[in-house]
Amino acid sequence: MDAAHAAKPSISSRELLESIILTTVDVPSLPPMARKVLQIISNDRSSMTELQELIYKDHSFATRVLRIANSSFYGRRQSVDTIADAVLLIGFKTLKSLVLGASMRDLHRRFGPVEQSLWQHSLCVSITASLIARETAAAPPEEALVAGLVHDVGKTILNNSVADYYVRIVERAAQSGIPSVDAEREAFGFSHCDVGGYIARKWLFPADLVCAIEHHHAETLPPGDKTELHTICRIVSTADSLCLRLGIGMRRDAAFSAAGLDELGLTEERLLSLGEAVRSAYAEQAMHSPE
Repeated sequence: MDAAHAAKPSISSRELLESIILTTVDVPSLPPMARKVLQIISNDRSSMTELQELIYKDHSFATRVLRIANSSFYGRRQSVDTIADAVLLIGFKTLKSLVLGASMRDLHRRFGPVEQSLWQHSLCVSITASLIARETAAAPPEEALVAGLVHDVGKTILNNSVADYYVRIVERAAQSGIPSVDAEREAFGFSHCDVGGYIARKWLFPADLVCAIEHHHAETLPPGDKTELHTICRIVSTADSLCLRLGIGMRRDAAFSAAGLDELGLTEERLLSLGEAVRSAYAEQAMHSPE
């Protein structure tokens, strides 16, 4: 259907919103590799050997697991050389999030300028979120890293579904300087946050990732969510704004959420001082990222 003529739902009606998302957007299934790993992690009868063997079969994901285990987050002086040691060090909860994060790369059906921009931005937000988490000690850095990586999954899904139309929305947002969520709502009646939230729940993402994906552009977070869920969301939102200001992947003069800075105990000056560390860490990670 022509996305420009999609009916605009009441955002307060989730059932109507999801119905329109389903008629406008091609909603994918969780990639096979991720599904298999999550099945093993969730099965009490599964062995560590089964998990290691499955990870070894996917070179790209095995490399990412080892890279995370050897990162500065864990402060090890000796390198982690085996998947078994990496899984023990990272833990099943973080590994589950990493599986979901790595699956984002599988969603790309093409890889042109828009996809490259989306990936660069997501990678930057991932790195920045981990640095903010470590700087503030507000959340485990590796969990913030994965939340940053998947926060814009809704944009990837929209781009896959209506690529020719979505590129015009991206261009309009860039030229006018308006937030992407506003441009999307004008065109579709919903935003990438709504699409991402639907996908995240469909794929059974952990609650903190769902919150970050669905509410990273919200100044006021939904009541009833646990404090730790809000914290990850605020970290991702703050990282998102900083990366937009730095112009890595996408550029916009984004304002920092006052509530987010307050909840994280940050000032704008302290946050901006992380800029060089972000650029350095991004340059290092980008060298190892697939093209």
